[in-house]
Amino acid sequence: MSASSNGRRWPALALILGALVTIVAEAVTASAWDLRPYSYADDYVNFLGSPFVGEFHGITISSPLWPVMSAGWIVSGLLIAAAGVQLSRALGRGRRALVVVFSALQAVGLILFATVPLGPDTVAAGLLGLYLAGAFLSVIAGNALVVVIGLSWRALRLPRGTGIGSFVLGAVGLVSIPVTYGWAPIGIAERISVYTFLAAAALTGIALLARNTKERSLKSSNLDTTPG
Repeated sequence: MSASSNGRRWPALALILGALVTIVAEAVTASAWDLRPYSYADDYVNFLGSPFVGEFHGITISSPLWPVMSAGWIVSGLLIAAAGVQLSRALGRGRRALVVVFSALQAVGLILFATVPLGPDTVAAGLLGLYLAGAFLSVIAGNALVVVIGLSWRALRLPRGTGIGSFVLGAVGLVSIPVTYGWAPIGIAERISVYTFLAAAALTGIALLARNTKERSLKSSNLDTTPG
């Protein structure tokens, strides 16, 4: 496989894996809660990655596999950041800068989200603001990233439908933050803004991978039919 083909293929795989890592780690970690079942609707997403065991504001937290979830967030953020930086090379200066910045910020946000978990120790240490910064930075930058990628579908040689889908998902994720936070159950509100970003990343990755596979197939077919 050529270097240029690798350069087009690995960002697609990174986007897909970045989305899958979070979803799989979330399911595995949630299934391991032992003092009570984890609620996707009513519990904070971050409780999955909290090492604290006990009552916090009247809510029981007990996530034995919290390192799995924390590692999942970090790996996901780094994979998507790496893919975003690579894809930005195909864009003009303005959008390239936006993609690089948003890619880096969503990774920083997820790393903070993983390493400063919500719980009494974080509150006592005066780090609640850092946790909140990580939480909001990851979803705002992540959804902004897929909005810009969606708008750049021509430069990235994506199907128009993929571009529209990525843009719409990112826009919904951004709008959902002020619309649902404080109104909908917290688990649902948080997951809307998280899942829109992850779905758009996976959608883009699948489209990029399909394009790469098609181009490789056409190239191989042309080589086979070229007279020796």
